[in-house]
Amino acid sequence: MNNKASGIDAATTERRIVRLALLFKAVLFAGIASLCFEVLWIRQLGLSLGSTAIATSVMLSAFLGGLALGSTWMGRRADNLKEPARALMLVELIAAVLGIVAIPALATAGTAYVFLARTFGATGLPATALRALFALLVMLIPALLFGMTFPLATTIGARLARRATTAAGAVSAISSFGSAAGALLCGLWLEPTFGIFRSALIAAGFNLLAAVCAGAVWLLARAPSAKHD
Repeated sequence: MNNKASGIDAATTERRIVRLALLFKAVLFAGIASLCFEVLWIRQLGLSLGSTAIATSVMLSAFLGGLALGSTWMGRRADNLKEPARALMLVELIAAVLGIVAIPALATAGTAYVFLARTFGATGLPATALRALFALLVMLIPALLFGMTFPLATTIGARLARRATTAAGAVSAISSFGSAAGALLCGLWLEPTFGIFRSALIAAGFNLLAAVCAGAVWLLARAPSAKHD
């Protein structure tokens, strides 16, 4: 009987380790994708708004603000979700789509800005505010989704590791590493080699990889053998 119980415990532990490994991969891929998109948005904003300084300021405001809002909103709800891995999968899938759409949307926003600025004769501060408004409208929702990743991943990790602080630390470290890797990868190779839009497709591919890993965590949790993990 003890041997049977030990075997069940060993199998349960192994499943938890597999699901944690998949979760960490999802966090890594999501971190790479988010910073790839951040770099690409800066590039596209510079082309659309005609000012690198303004583009960088607006992008950082939208990106960091979106991350904070998304993290806060999901942070209040993640613990109550029955299947947070499923939610993470959906977030990454939607982020992949909106991250790509944001590139042509920013180009369109630049055209709309020029039209309105010429029509109403906007210059100086009003013109800058108009640029910022268009950019914020485009980037805020994708940034919100990126911000939801951390609380969802932390919740999943805490349930698997059964130590919230350990899970939060691991998720934070892996996400930071992925973000650094994404910034270097996109800034030094992807965007100069493939251009903005094709690089966005590649960045979205990392979101899709994150979604696949999160989906695997979700499906493994639903397996009959994992019901009591």
